[in-house]
Amino acid sequence: MNPVSPINRCLLYASGCLISLSVMAFNAECASEFTINGKPVPKVVAEVNGTELSSDLLKREMIAYQLLANRQGRNIETEDEAKIARGLLMKAIDDELVYQQGLKQNINIDSATIERELDHIQSQFPDKKLFLAALAAQRLTFDVLKKNIKKTLVKEAFVRASIASKVQVHDDKVKSFYDKNKATFIKPVTFKVSHIYVSIPASGDGEAESLEDRAKAKEILDWVKSEARKKINLASFALKSGKTFTSVAKEFSEDPKTFDKGGDLGFMMKNQTLPEIASAMEKLKLGEISDVIESSLGFHIIQLMEKKESHVIALDQVKPEILNHLLKLETEKQLKIYLSGLRKISEIKIFI
Repeated sequence: MNPVSPINRCLLYASGCLISLSVMAFNAECASEFTINGKPVPKVVAEVNGTELSSDLLKREMIAYQLLANRQGRNIETEDEAKIARGLLMKAIDDELVYQQGLKQNINIDSATIERELDHIQSQFPDKKLFLAALAAQRLTFDVLKKNIKKTLVKEAFVRASIASKVQVHDDKVKSFYDKNKATFIKPVTFKVSHIYVSIPASGDGEAESLEDRAKAKEILDWVKSEARKKINLASFALKSGKTFTSVAKEFSEDPKTFDKGGDLGFMMKNQTLPEIASAMEKLKLGEISDVIESSLGFHIIQLMEKKESHVIALDQVKPEILNHLLKLETEKQLKIYLSGLRKISEIKIFI
């Protein structure tokens, strides 16, 4: 299975690490009696082969679900609270079943690995106080958090060894996925452009206090703009006189990042530059130099060095990405099948 990021692990551990500040808003809610649709929730919400799952666990999962929804901009007020709780409880039951299978296989996670994961989680917070506040808000102690980390790592190790290791995706499936989703692998037109840039200051008319001050500011701005235009025109004349674009860029361009490289901007798509430049570079032929272009930032002259037409990325280039995606999907599918059978031979009691 693919490695799980520290932030995603925060959800796996139901530790509230996703939103270090938002979780503070849930303090009062966490301290109140846990109810679902107005009905109190029993202290033990389920048993899995004799192991109790507590209401605290379910409450942490409910809060993590709500925080994630808020982060994603989803409104869950209209959702059925009981349905959400039931879904989260069933997932917790499945997690416990997988964990128990991991223990049966004697999968062990050393303390150093757990400590590294704990450090990852803590690093998501601006400071330790907020980290501890988040733990307190969800009734988590360091010991409980470490147990949750261990359980998650045991589950992942079991799935890797017993499910993912047996999953195979053949080349024909990779090719089929590629053929059906070619639109996903289209790379747009890119342009390799060099430029000469002469800046102009932004208008400061709105900052002047009086009509007289605004008039003076405009006069200064017009003079500066006029000088900038003279400079770019000199650059244009030098190009027309036969000087290379590289040498002219080094002499006249005011772009500190590119002037010493002859103005080389590298490859870019149309939406990665100013509209005026995008419009001009579309019309140029290879090696052609534009007229002076005026934008809100100043004056520009560009040369089209290379153009790569829109194309579908070759299968060989995206095969590893597709393969990983399909392996993940197939692993999830096989895990569901495995859990379906495991539930039938397990003793599961649900109390909500």
